[in-house]
Amino acid sequence: MTTPTRATLEKALKSDGKLQKAAVHIVKDLTDGAYDISVLADQLGFALTSPDTDERVAGTNLLSTVLVALPEDLLQEQQLEFLATFYMDRLRDHHNVMPAIIDGIGALVHMKALSPSLVPRILKSFFEHTTCQSQTRGDRTKLFNIFKYLTLNFKKELQTMAGDFVYGLINSIDGERDPRNLDIIFSFMPEFMATYELLHLAEEMFEIFACYFPIDFNPTKQDPDAITREALAAKLTNCLVANNDFAEWTVVLAVEKLESELLVAKLDSIELIHQAALKFPPSVIEPHFDQIWQALKTETFPGNDNEEVLRASLKAIAALLERASHVPDISHSYQSSILGVILPHLSDVNQRLFHPATGIALVCVAGDPQYAADKILNSFLLKLQAADVGSEQKVKIYHIISQIYKLSAARDSLQKLDITIRESLQDDVIASLRQIENEDFDAKQEDLELQKEALSVLNESAPVLSEKQRALVYKALVQLVSHPSIDLDFTPLTVSLGALQPVELQSNFIDPCVRNFEIFSNFIKRKIYANMLPLLPQMAFTQRILELIMTQLFKGDTPEQVRLLALEALNKVLAQEDQRFIVDLQQESNLLHKLIDLGQRTEKLSLQSLEQIAGALSRITQQLPLSEQSAIVSEYLPGLNLSVSADLYIAKGLLGYLHKDISLDDHFERLLSDLTQLSLSTDNEQLRVIAHHLLCSLVNKMESNPENRSKVKKITHQLKEAIKKGDVRAVEILAWVAKGLVVAGFDEAADIVGDLSDLLKHPTLSTAAALGFDIIAAEYPELDLPVVKFLYKQKLFHTIMGKMGGKLTNYCVHHLKAFVYVLKATPQAVIKMNIEQLGPLLFKSLEEHNEAQSLCIALGICERFVQQQDEYFQGQLAHLIPSCLELSKYKAQHTMQVRIAALQLLYDITKYPTFVLLPHKVDVTLTLAAALDDPKRLVRNTAVKARNAWYLVGAASGN
Repeated sequence: MTTPTRATLEKALKSDGKLQKAAVHIVKDLTDGAYDISVLADQLGFALTSPDTDERVAGTNLLSTVLVALPEDLLQEQQLEFLATFYMDRLRDHHNVMPAIIDGIGALVHMKALSPSLVPRILKSFFEHTTCQSQTRGDRTKLFNIFKYLTLNFKKELQTMAGDFVYGLINSIDGERDPRNLDIIFSFMPEFMATYELLHLAEEMFEIFACYFPIDFNPTKQDPDAITREALAAKLTNCLVANNDFAEWTVVLAVEKLESELLVAKLDSIELIHQAALKFPPSVIEPHFDQIWQALKTETFPGNDNEEVLRASLKAIAALLERASHVPDISHSYQSSILGVILPHLSDVNQRLFHPATGIALVCVAGDPQYAADKILNSFLLKLQAADVGSEQKVKIYHIISQIYKLSAARDSLQKLDITIRESLQDDVIASLRQIENEDFDAKQEDLELQKEALSVLNESAPVLSEKQRALVYKALVQLVSHPSIDLDFTPLTVSLGALQPVELQSNFIDPCVRNFEIFSNFIKRKIYANMLPLLPQMAFTQRILELIMTQLFKGDTPEQVRLLALEALNKVLAQEDQRFIVDLQQESNLLHKLIDLGQRTEKLSLQSLEQIAGALSRITQQLPLSEQSAIVSEYLPGLNLSVSADLYIAKGLLGYLHKDISLDDHFERLLSDLTQLSLSTDNEQLRVIAHHLLCSLVNKMESNPENRSKVKKITHQLKEAIKKGDVRAVEILAWVAKGLVVAGFDEAADIVGDLSDLLKHPTLSTAAALGFDIIAAEYPELDLPVVKFLYKQKLFHTIMGKMGGKLTNYCVHHLKAFVYVLKATPQAVIKMNIEQLGPLLFKSLEEHNEAQSLCIALGICERFVQQQDEYFQGQLAHLIPSCLELSKYKAQHTMQVRIAALQLLYDITKYPTFVLLPHKVDVTLTLAAALDDPKRLVRNTAVKARNAWYLVGAASGN
């Protein structure tokens, strides 16, 4: 902590390393208060004022390095003024000293005690004695960051400089070409130009940025932090619209560049117009609107071939109209200019300009619906009133009208539209809808399209339909719902009318449907349910609709198919309503008991109906409190005979999604035994699936105690005995039990996995054993497995590899199939960690040409690694490519999915470096020729993509 002497400082200045080391010590001493910075400056004076340039550079470097490293709150105002005076004086010095001076000034302006009055003096000195563009790129970066900091933190002081600072900044920016520096400039200048008075320098400031428009550069691929062209272009656009004084020049620039043939120039120009519309007030843009509209009209009417340009142009027009909508005179002027061009082309849907005209028309409505919609709708009304309008033309017109209504409603302008035009249009639409009432109505496709579009208009116009019009609509809806062959969705209309006119809808639509429900066909009954259920949340209709469903459900003489429709409707209600509704419904009607009674007492109830009952029971049970769930299980479970189909489905409904905290220990052994016996004995695959899922779920959420474990062991022993007798079903059951145990993390799972792996060489049970591994590993969304052990998939992988690892080296085809099924469920990170061991087996499974499912899985695993350009797979291309080529050929065992997966993998392989692909290029391109003639179109498409990619390997523009 000694004061630095000339001798020590001279040593420090001899090399950059010594200078940096000395700076660290000096910073520590200054921070600790060992001496004042003026002492350092005094001792360093010999170097700072030396006639030798190199010594001045080294001395200034040391001082600036110390300043950069000092805490920003250490130095006092007088010290900073002294240092600032020194650096301002040094701005006249040799250009080699400038980098150190820039560092020092950068450190000074960040000091908290710096007097704000010093900032104008520093900048004035800089602008007088040197220029930014004469510095190196790195030093310019530092200067632009200094300017950025000063403009953000010293606005008041900089404004006192008036045009001097603006002029100095213009000169500093002028000629900058480095994208990284431009990124800094374009980031802070918009706020500066919006905040500071540009005075007489506005046009010169604009030209500084205009010369860069449109941005054209390609970022360096090797630079991880490369600036994208798009990001830089967006920032430049913000600069060009930063100040209202720029409006005229911005428009001229955008219109001029819009004429370019380059796509990027067009898009940048349109975006500039878009941002100008958003940033400049309408009063500033208005004198230039005609010029803008003429330029954009070329891109939108008849329209640019490029969809991106067309969308961008419409977006720009929309922004112009939206901003102008708050100033009626300007808005109406804009709208008149545009509508005058497009309205004549809305009268004939067959004209080439009809489609682009409608696109612009909708933009106009979105901008000022009250003004534009009336004129556009009147144009359509005149066309609809003509005698020669066919259904096809009406379909197109109605489609546009519905969108106009929707846009108007979104802007709270629907009721403000001209009532005469609006009601006349609605009369025409309703007349088209009521064609269904005609006896000779022919449900051709074009007529159905007309009905759909008429409904879409009425959906949007429901709030403004007159009473007379609504009466006609109700009649048409009754005809639609009761039509013996037409099924159109009009639920949005009934929901809207129900919310607006519940009494009318009840008496004119719901009551007729309910009153005549019995005489309708099942097709019509299904339509009635479909159109009424969305009305259920509206309290006016809830009870009426529920009464209909309950009547059809529990009435004794209800036909089976009618009851099935009611059950489906009930499940839709339970699926779409919240917990409170379901709990209230259960408490008010004791619905669970009624459904269980229906399932048990109704003779010859189909499995479809039982499945619906199970679904309803499950949805209700899940929503009940745990105490009620427990009480229901205790009440109904003991009386269920699982060998009876109805009772099995009821058990599925009660137990399938029962909360895991509800104990089933009292019933556990019986359930395991009954479900196992059912699965072993029945030939009905649907019943076996239910038994399997229940078994899996039961063992998954069983309480981990010796008694339950003993019961599971007893069942597994019983299954092993059946397996010894060659029972294939027992193998499948064992796999489902193992799945429940594996997911829950029970140790017993390992023993069962071992037993299944032993069966993979069994002469008759090997296929079932391999599929057992698929059952264990696969995901089943419909299966309730609430107890999930953390990282159970990783544990399953290691367990199975421990049981099968040795056998895989002397593999049989079933071992490989089982192995692939397990890999399907294994996280990729785990596979990658073990790829040296797993890779050869994976490639061998491709060479064995297993059945399609396992081949697709294996190809999918390989593809994930290849897409990441994994190094291991890069080294194994000699194995992988021939297998993929063989699998891409049309053979009986190579399904379309296998061939597509193999071809896609071949395509992904082309992303590897060229030098590893070239040895295979000729073989691949020749062999893939056969796939171009594959019988399946999707295979041919993938083959073309893969073969083209291989052709380009090694080409000048390829990889």
